[in-house]
Amino acid sequence: MATVKQIYDFAIKWCDKFRDCDINYIELFDHWMADECIALGFNIDCGKAFKEKYGLAIYDPETLNKIIDDITDIPLLGSAIYLRWRYFNHWAYDSAEILNPQNRAWFILALSRLALLCQENQFVFKGTLKKIRIVSNNVCFSCMPEPDDEVEQHLTINNDGQVLFLGYNFGHNGIKHKKIRSKSFKIEKEDVKRLFRAIETYFNREYTEVFATDIGNWVMELTNTEGITYKFYGSLCAEFDYEGTDLSNLIREIVGMNDLYVFDGNAKPDVINKITINYHRVTKIKLDQKPKEVKKYFITWDYSECLIIDRESGTLEYIQNIGTDSNITFKYKINDGIVNLLERFDARKLFKHIKGNFEDVIENPNETRDYIITIDYTKSPSRIITGSYDKNGLPEDFLYFVETITNFIKYYNMQEMFNPFVFGKVKRRKSEYIFCSVIFKGGYKSYYYLTDDDSIEIGDLVLVPAGDDDHEVVVEVDNIEYFSKENAPRPIEKTKRIIRKYINDDFAN
Repeated sequence: MATVKQIYDFAIKWCDKFRDCDINYIELFDHWMADECIALGFNIDCGKAFKEKYGLAIYDPETLNKIIDDITDIPLLGSAIYLRWRYFNHWAYDSAEILNPQNRAWFILALSRLALLCQENQFVFKGTLKKIRIVSNNVCFSCMPEPDDEVEQHLTINNDGQVLFLGYNFGHNGIKHKKIRSKSFKIEKEDVKRLFRAIETYFNREYTEVFATDIGNWVMELTNTEGITYKFYGSLCAEFDYEGTDLSNLIREIVGMNDLYVFDGNAKPDVINKITINYHRVTKIKLDQKPKEVKKYFITWDYSECLIIDRESGTLEYIQNIGTDSNITFKYKINDGIVNLLERFDARKLFKHIKGNFEDVIENPNETRDYIITIDYTKSPSRIITGSYDKNGLPEDFLYFVETITNFIKYYNMQEMFNPFVFGKVKRRKSEYIFCSVIFKGGYKSYYYLTDDDSIEIGDLVLVPAGDDDHEVVVEVDNIEYFSKENAPRPIEKTKRIIRKYINDDFAN
């Protein structure tokens, strides 16, 4: 994909060449122009789409001149230029025909329009924003949409909060799109301020836009309070980040329409924002002896657990309700960790398949175990799943889910307060030696080695000399003790020393 600046430079360079009356046709005919077109992402198929859309304008300068102002799709126009050049390079009876005045005029007109579109795109917005108008066209050229497919959306937002949305389907042969839906409503003033501030800030400075072929495009008009309109163009794959928020998502959120194309075509996969699992068990416990004050031989134990994983707050919360006035809560707040955890689950597939129990299963009359799972998404409506808490009643991928959550909790479950290796550790005196007990692979007996490395801990792998030839062996540290020379478990001078820790690079090698 190319930047606007690269396409602009290409258009100016070749427009000047076609204007040069003294140029040798070889310079226009040879592979150089094709090489640059390919490097910019222009392609023949996309050029053919231009021909289908604009007919004779693909080669006739008079026809092109009539519709030139309607062309706003930079990749489409660039690919049409490439296709026209290829005609002279591959199929023309005489390649020198590219120098004919009529053909020169076509290239000059097309390249000038391409440069103008790119030049407009390099403008920055100035003033106070009054109105936003975005036209997003989702037609690509590799496949023909169905007549009823929505392919174009028009969105207008005024600074008073008035919103107008129009949606158009492809229609028959795409000759004329047909309006299929419209909405007119108002949004809150604070939301307008938030959106307009983001758009103003982002587009009042130079930015790098990329263009791609075989993909839809967008055109945005920003009108300021002085009535001046600024135009911006791009392909429907733009990712405009404003203070950590994607502008396409911000517009969808504020307008309240998750299916808007905006700048990215709404092609990003849906993501999970929150998972809530409620587990509920009710058990009837039979009493061996019935107390006088109890009317029944059973007491009921109402027990529940709740797991909440929330992307927005960056938290994982696990709650146990053991009984009346008795509950236990574990809460992990790890912003990036929670985001990574949720992204391990495919929003399209998670908890989609449940085998279900047979109708003739035998239920326990004294106990029920049920669950409710709620999944909140960025785009899709929330899903609620219910059932009995057993293998066939739960989703088929529930085991994978539990293992993933368990590993996540274990990774961050690093308590030190109750760890005897922490509070039971004695600080070493200057006169004491560090004796590490190590165990060789496949063995059970431990051996003493000396070290001066205070960073070695129990469980570390270390490199030690072994045997009469002192060959190097990797062993695990089983225990660490401090002894004075007089109390050493073996003579200092006869005790071998640890060479060093066994580090990650060693594993790689």
